[in-house]
Amino acid sequence: LLQGKRQHTTVAVVLTDESCDVAKIRMNKVVRKNLRVRLGDIITLRLEGMDIPFGKRIHVLPFGDSVERIAGDGTSWYETFLKPYFVEAYRPIKKG
Repeated sequence: LLQGKRQHTTVAVVLTDESCDVAKIRMNKVVRKNLRVRLGDIITLRLEGMDIPFGKRIHVLPFGDSVERIAGDGTSWYETFLKPYFVEAYRPIKKG
């Protein structure tokens, strides 16, 4: 669990990198945006007691204006957009 300076939290996959200093971490732009931090900000990494279960089901609800531009039914949306992103991939998801 990563926590930013304004108490915003997110989950992420943590990997070791030998080229990075021990007191620093590397994260991509999406994680920084979810935490609402900038480069050089201090964050907290909490690993103790973190037993995050694997999800069995999620609900992805599109915005109304984005659905109008996509042709087809709901089944084709799943096959086109969601299935390639989630199937056979370890994607951490946080409720909220």
